Amino acid sequence: MISDGWNTPVGGFLGRDERMVQYGGAKYGGIEPSRQSPNVFVYSDPARGEAFGYNFDGWNESRTVFLYTGEGRTGDQQMRDGNRAILEHRRKGRALRVFVAEGIIPGTSQKNHRYIGKFEVDREQPYFSEEAPDEENEIRTVFVFRLRPLGETFHRDTDQSSSGDVRLITESVLVSLEAHVSQTFENPGTKAAAAVRRESELCARYASHLGRSFQRWKITPAGETRSLFTDLYDQEENELYEAKGTATRDAVRQSIGQLLDYQRHITPKPSLTLLLPHRPSDDLVDLLRNVGISCVYEEPESGFSRISPTTR
Repeated sequence: MISDGWNTPVGGFLGRDERMVQYGGAKYGGIEPSRQSPNVFVYSDPARGEAFGYNFDGWNESRTVFLYTGEGRTGDQQMRDGNRAILEHRRKGRALRVFVAEGIIPGTSQKNHRYIGKFEVDREQPYFSEEAPDEENEIRTVFVFRLRPLGETFHRDTDQSSSGDVRLITESVLVSLEAHVSQTFENPGTKAAAAVRRESELCARYASHLGRSFQRWKITPAGETRSLFTDLYDQEENELYEAKGTATRDAVRQSIGQLLDYQRHITPKPSLTLLLPHRPSDDLVDLLRNVGISCVYEEPESGFSRISPTTR
């Protein structure tokens, strides 16, 4: 018999089959609204996200918000079906019942789930968007819901989010070049990883050529969890460099966007320079001049040459 009441204790285990019998809802999804009881069942399994190189799920540092990645395995996630059920749960008079995967149900191959409590979406900021790879390893947008506990909850150290909650204000700090670089979701041996290595080696050669130490900026934009790391920053000259391992049009275009994005978060605004392994085409040099960005490029004989926006 389906029950409208809730009698599963916080911290207790409840398999999906048993939950279906007691409270309704379908069996397999990560978000399962019930037609038989006023609940939306939310299943968190960080191991599934980690298989693709990301994990947003879990408690924030103060354990006041539980972060949960929405559903949708391919392409940008959409605010429909289960995601919409979470967002609109209060309007429809439903409670969010959150479970975390833990072990296997004895005698089966099915994952067991521990009930960690009743939640609601945060009233001020119910969710935010992040970038993450999908099942085809394409970067897409995902929803990360911010769930506030209602009453008693169950905590484990292993249930802490590795990304943390969103920042309320943008934070920009200078760090050493050795500081962790921006997350790219790429595995070693891929073309993207090889490009990062070429850029790092180019930066090292340029620093050695000048005999100068550089730093980098760590920028965490408001409303996001992931920090951005610039390439080289010359504090003495207040000059920000973006390095690319190739001088193609796509690389130059991308660099312009990155430099302009970084610059708006740094005070005072730095001058901008693109660092390349060789001289770009004349048309790309003209493009850089038009947007006020210098270009430093490597030459086989003389080391490095510079083209400033005012150079003709």
